[in-house]
Amino acid sequence: MTRGAALIVALTAAFLTPAAVAGASAGPAGAGAAQVAAAPQARPAHAATAPRGLAADAQTTARVRQADASTSGRQETQIVVNSITPQAPRDSTTELKISGAVANTGGTTLNSLTLQLRFSRQPFATRAEMQAFADGGPMLDSTRESLVVGQLVASQKVPFEFATTPAKLGIFRFGVYPLTIQIIDAAGRPLAAQRTFLPYAPAGQQVARTKISWALPLADQPHRGDDATFVDDALHDAVADNGRLGKILKLAETSAKGVTWFVDPAVLDDAQAMAKEYTLKSGDKAESRPGDQTTSQWLQRLRTALQDAPVSALPYADPDITAVNHHGMDTLTGTALKQGAAVATEALGKDVTTAVNWPAAGVIDRDALDVLAVGDVRTVLLNASALPPSTPVTYTPDSAATVDTVKRPVRVLLADPVLSGLVATTGTSGPGVTALTTQRFLAETAMISAERPTESRAVVAAPPRRWNPDPAFVTALLKTAASAPWLKPVSLGSVKPSADTAIPRTDLVYTDKDRQAELSRAYIGGVRKLSRRAELTATVSADHRRVFDTAVLRAASTAWRGRAGAAGPLLKQLDAAVTTRTDAVSITGREGRTLAGKNGTVPISIRNDLGDQEVTVGVRITSGDRKLLTIGPYESPVTISPGKTRPIDIPMTVNGNGGDTTVKVQLTTADGIRYGAPVEVSVRTTGYAAIALVIVGAAVAVMLAAVLLRVLRRRSRKAARTRGAIRGRPQSVPEPAQQREGPS
Repeated sequence: MTRGAALIVALTAAFLTPAAVAGASAGPAGAGAAQVAAAPQARPAHAATAPRGLAADAQTTARVRQADASTSGRQETQIVVNSITPQAPRDSTTELKISGAVANTGGTTLNSLTLQLRFSRQPFATRAEMQAFADGGPMLDSTRESLVVGQLVASQKVPFEFATTPAKLGIFRFGVYPLTIQIIDAAGRPLAAQRTFLPYAPAGQQVARTKISWALPLADQPHRGDDATFVDDALHDAVADNGRLGKILKLAETSAKGVTWFVDPAVLDDAQAMAKEYTLKSGDKAESRPGDQTTSQWLQRLRTALQDAPVSALPYADPDITAVNHHGMDTLTGTALKQGAAVATEALGKDVTTAVNWPAAGVIDRDALDVLAVGDVRTVLLNASALPPSTPVTYTPDSAATVDTVKRPVRVLLADPVLSGLVATTGTSGPGVTALTTQRFLAETAMISAERPTESRAVVAAPPRRWNPDPAFVTALLKTAASAPWLKPVSLGSVKPSADTAIPRTDLVYTDKDRQAELSRAYIGGVRKLSRRAELTATVSADHRRVFDTAVLRAASTAWRGRAGAAGPLLKQLDAAVTTRTDAVSITGREGRTLAGKNGTVPISIRNDLGDQEVTVGVRITSGDRKLLTIGPYESPVTISPGKTRPIDIPMTVNGNGGDTTVKVQLTTADGIRYGAPVEVSVRTTGYAAIALVIVGAAVAVMLAAVLLRVLRRRSRKAARTRGAIRGRPQSVPEPAQQREGPS
C-alpha cells in the first residue's frame, strides 16, 4: 500500500513538471493563438494579489522558469485548477466550466500573457496512455479556447474561467479525454501548464458498470508495554478531533456504500485501557492517571459508527506475519488471529472475525499465506503487483483470484495501486488538490470501464495502513464515485472470482525488497527471547494463564517497520514486566549454610509471591564440588500456594575432611526448562564427625576400664572377707583317704 501511495504522488506530481510543459510546446501554440482572435481581450475579472511566498501543492501546479532577456532574471508562473463542473458531463450541450487561477510568484512583471485551454477529440485507449500523458508526454491536442491575461505583476494571482461544451470540444463518445490549461508569452513560448482528465459519459451510451469496493484501515502503533502500563500518551492526541484516528472516525460516521473497515483490535484495546484509570511510565517514573474522556468518547462514537458497517479485524496489533514466520515465531500468527477476533468483538459489541486478512504492504509469500490459511483465513487483500497476470494484458483485470494453500484455496482480492494512492492523497487543503485528485480518480475508473465496455469487472481501492485522511475529501470522493454512471459500489465480501473474467496469474510475488522491509532478524530475535521467557510464566502457573501474549504481539507489530528504535520503550517495559513476574517465584534464604557431620540436610525455601496463582516448579540442585559434597535425592517438582513459602530439605553427604563449596539452586518448569536465574548458596562442611567418634570411643574405653577395675576391686575385697570368715570356723573332717584318688 505504501508503494502505491508513493506511485500516485509521482503520477500526480508529473502534471506539474517542466517535462509536462515541454510536451505542451510540441503542440501548435502559434496556430492556436490565431484561432482565438475573437476571444475576450480584457484581463480576467477579480484579479487578486497573492501573498509573497505563494507555493502551490506539487500535485496541482506546474512551474516553468524562463529567463527574461531584458532583466536576466528568472520568473515563476503557476496555474491552479480549482474546479471542473460537471466533473463528468453526460450531454454534448452541457456547459462545462473550468476555473482556477494563474499566479506570478517571481519578482518581475510578466507581459502579454495568454491562457489556453487545450483538448483532444480522441479519448485515451488505455490507462498506460493516460499515465504517459500525466508524465509529460505529448499532449496530442489542439487549442480550443483562449483568455488574454495581459500583464501579471510580481506576486499577483488572477482567477480565470473557461466555459465550453463537449460539442464545442468535439467529443461525442464515452471515454476519458486529455485536458490542459497552458499559459504562453507573446512569442508563444509556454510558461506553465496544468494537465488533467475529463471523463465523458453520454446518457445514450450504456457501458457495463465496474464494481468498486473500498478497504479502509483503522490502525495505529501500540502504546502499551504490558497490559497495565502505557509507554506514552500519544493515543490521546491521535483520537482527538484533529488527530489521525479522530479524522478516521469522522469518515466512519459518514456512511458510504461499498466500504469495508479493517480495524486493528489493539487500537480498541488501548482505547479501552486508557478510558479507565491507567499507569503511564516514562523512563523510570510511573504515574497513575484518571480515565481519559477524549479516548472514551472516541471509542463510544466508533462503536456507533461501525455498528451496521462491514468490519474485519486485523490480527491483534497487526504483527509482521512474514517476519515472524521467517524467523521462527510462526505460532504467533494463530495467537494474533484468535486474540484479534475476540478483542474486536468485545470492543465493538458485534461479531467480528479475522477471516479476511490484509498483510502489511499488501504482499505475502507462500509460507506466510499457508500459516494464515491454517488460522482459518479465507480471503487475503493484496496489491495487484503481488499476483500479476502470467501474460501481460492491455486492460485492467478483475480484482478477484484464487490461490491454493496447504489447507484450502484462498480467495485473493487485488487492490489497484493508482486508485489506492489517490484515496490516500494528503495535503488536500492546498489549492486545487481536491479537484484534480477527484478528477483523476473518476478518469481512472472511467478508463477501466471503457477498456471493456461490455464486461463487468471489480476493482478495490485500499489506502496505506496508517493513512492520515482528509475526511471531507474522502467523503466527497466516495459520494462522487457512487454517483458515477460507470461505477457500482459493492461490499468487499461480494467480490469473488468469476470464470468469465478470470485470467491466468503468476505465483505470489515477494521480492527481496519486500523481505528487506520486514522487521529485521535481530529485532525479531529479541522479541522471540522475550516471548519464550513470557511463556514460562504461564507454564508454571496452575491454570497456565498467558498474561503476556498481547504484549508480545504489540512488540511484533508492523508499526515498527523501518523504525525499530521507536519500539525501545515498549520492549524495555515488557522485559521489566516479564522479569517481575518471573521473580515472583524465587528461592529465599540465600545466606550460607553449615553442614556438620558426614551426612545431613540443608533446607531450601521457595516463595510464591503471586497473590492469585498456585505454581508448580521443579528444583535442580548442583554441587559446586562433587568430590567434596554429594547431593542426595529430594522432592521435585513442588507446588506452592499463592503467597506462601515451601521449604525443601536437601540431603547432602560430605566426602573427605570437609571444606567450603557452593550449591547452585535452579528452579525449572515441570518439564525441566530453566525458570529464572540460578541462586548460589555457600555451604561449609567440617571433619567433626570422625574426630567425635575417636573421642567418644576413647571415652567409652576409659569408662569401661574404670568400671571393670572397680568391679575387680569389689570382688577382691569380698574375697578377702570371705577368707577371714573361714579361718574363724572349725575345720571340717576330711573324707576317708581311701575314697580319694591320688596321694592324700
